[in-house]
Amino acid sequence: MENTSAPSSNIEWTLADFLSTYRYWAVFFSSLLLAIGGQGFSTVFPLISQMAGSSAQTIGIFYFGSTLGWVAGAFLAFIVASRHGRSALISPILVCAIVAISFLPAPALWGSPAFLFLFGVVFGTVRAVFPLAIAIFLVGGRPGKIDFGCALTLLSTTILISAFAPIGASWLYGLDLGAVPVVSAFLACLLLAVILLVPAGNLAFDEAPRPRHTPLAPRRRSPLLVAVILVMPPILIFLMAIGVHLFQANDADVTSSPVTLLLALLVFGIAVAAFIYLAYWVYRIHGELAGAARSQRLLTPLAGMLIAILVPLGLPVLVMTLGDLLNHRARDRGDGSLISIAWLGIWSFILPPVAIGMIQNAANESYGMGSDSA
Repeated sequence: MENTSAPSSNIEWTLADFLSTYRYWAVFFSSLLLAIGGQGFSTVFPLISQMAGSSAQTIGIFYFGSTLGWVAGAFLAFIVASRHGRSALISPILVCAIVAISFLPAPALWGSPAFLFLFGVVFGTVRAVFPLAIAIFLVGGRPGKIDFGCALTLLSTTILISAFAPIGASWLYGLDLGAVPVVSAFLACLLLAVILLVPAGNLAFDEAPRPRHTPLAPRRRSPLLVAVILVMPPILIFLMAIGVHLFQANDADVTSSPVTLLLALLVFGIAVAAFIYLAYWVYRIHGELAGAARSQRLLTPLAGMLIAILVPLGLPVLVMTLGDLLNHRARDRGDGSLISIAWLGIWSFILPPVAIGMIQNAANESYGMGSDSA
């Protein structure tokens, strides 16, 4: 197994090392909770303030304070987080929670410029400290460019997911046209984030990563067959939608037809089977590449499978790291690159089954089994 007992000055964390730690996922999910809570709260904040009699200028004070909060967040990230990472994240969350709780027994505070400014500052601090501190934590592990970029990309998906938060916040606001449900949900997000961070301990990645190795016997698969199995469901769904649209354009009612329902069930069954095969392929490819040669760049098969199917952008990121690993192994043997990282990245986000087929083809060659020209 690779030597992981080198001094901290020589360590180089890989994406797989990051994803195999509790602290990474604690930061991921706490960041997700804060992004959801913050985005939802800021969406309905103007409505709550107007109901409390605040003017547009008073509401602007909150957002001005939120902007200044980024300065405080940057200070915590660059000065405190490098030594006391967990405290740098938890402290502003607790202060923000205390200030937010004050609104519940004293609704008149919604119209207080001084209080709104204070709340804006701590609110902005919480939203600023996480992305900056996370980047500092990751850099501490001295990862390569691709590993750092992929680890940060996965964390950035929390911002994408938070785009759905305004829907939930609007629904909560509509329950009684008041601040209590929205603020309570915001406080719940803050509390859950703290609960996740407390057991994480030291958030810096400045020690040697934990070694892991779960090998499986390498197997050759047809890249074309793998890609076809995975691309079949979206193609069938697209063709079925086109067919229904054409029939409806001719005033034919096909939505309630038994044939349409049977076709829909068939497509659904194929989609489920393809999803199961995707999970199986991700599981096998991580174990098989580990069986061909040990590497700290590989996740365990179970972890790779769960990340690919549960984490947003998890599959494209894993595919990119697998491609980089296969190229690295080929260069170590004195061969050229097995796969184009540029094209792999393009297909990973446009049509992942094609990228998966590219990985399988490169894996076949790395096993010494030859490529599938199909």
